[in-house]
Order: sequence, then C-alpha cells, then structure tokens
Amino acid sequence: MMKNIGYIVAGLSLMASLNGTAQVVDYYSTVNYGISVPLGETRDFISNTSFRGFSFEFGRFFTEEISVGFLFAWSVFHESFPRDTYEFEELTLTGNVYRYINAFPLMAVGRYHFSPDSKFRPYLGLASGTYVINKVSDLGVHRYEHKNWHFGLAPEAGLIIGIGAEAYVNMGAHYNHAFKSGGDTHSWLSIQAGVTFIY
Repeated sequence: MMKNIGYIVAGLSLMASLNGTAQVVDYYSTVNYGISVPLGETRDFISNTSFRGFSFEFGRFFTEEISVGFLFAWSVFHESFPRDTYEFEELTLTGNVYRYINAFPLMAVGRYHFSPDSKFRPYLGLASGTYVINKVSDLGVHRYEHKNWHFGLAPEAGLIIGIGAEAYVNMGAHYNHAFKSGGDTHSWLSIQAGVTFIY
C-alpha cells in the first residue's frame, strides 16, 4: 500500500514538474496602430503618408529571448490629383484622379528580445510572407484596378515596456518590401504603437 502511494506521489510530482516546464512557454498577442510612409515605386504612385493602418499578431515565446508569430496588417494609402488630362492605358481622359493602395501583409515573424527580465525590452525581428496589394485609380466613372500577390520581407526594430503583470506598451518600426509582381514593386516604412499581452 505504501509502495503504491509512493508511486502515485512520484507520478504527481513528475506531472507537476512537466506542467511547470510547459508554462515557461508564453503566448502573446499584439494590436498596433500604424503610420506608413511610402517609398520607391509606391511613392511614385502615391506620395501621401498613410494614417490608416493597423496590425494584429499572435505567437509564442519559445525561450525568454526568442518569439515566433503570425502577423496580419492593413494599410491604406490615398491621394487625390487636380483636374487635368491623364492617360490611362489606351485612353486619354480629363478630370480629377483619386488613387488608392490597400496593402495586406500576411506574414510569419521571428524576433530576438534583449533584456528579458527588464521592464524595457528592445527587440529585433524579421517578417517573411505575402503581401496582397490592390492599386486603384479612379477618374470619373472609370476605374483602373490592379491586384497582385507579392512575396516580401520586413525587418524591424522595437521596444516593449511593461505596464502590468501581462501587459506591455509596444513601439516599433519596420521596413516593408514587396518584391516585383505584376510589374510592380512596393515598399514603405511603418511606425507603429500598440499593446502587447504576454500570458
């Protein structure tokens, strides 16, 4: 009887130990507001800074320093041009032109976090995946739309600041580069701020 109790106690102790080890792996979720500055060919199409952007991310810490997650974001660029004569493909039209870009990154992201025991935790990261980019030009009743999938990369740097047991303020910047697809290459710099929860 005592021997069986000993086995039970040992088994429970082992389970508790394994459970405690599993809890070292933390999950995280992040919501950010983003401002984006167009660069390169993107700036040639629309030069205005975008103040309409957000991102959502979910992932996990495999060690105190290394995290891997999945990112979804949406940035909207917009610019209007005065009444003039413009050429669209095989047509010459006169009127006001309104241009839009809707960019949707869908990416995996890995980060290295410095000073994991500190309230202030800087990080470096790299995201890789696809960008769905929709370019639109409107002139009167005419609409010219080009939608393409791009492979892309986004190196980043940032800082999370602890404000509670599981809550952090997140600030960072990343450079988005969507490689050529459908004749277009896109790039922009995003500055973001939001909230991260690690649990």
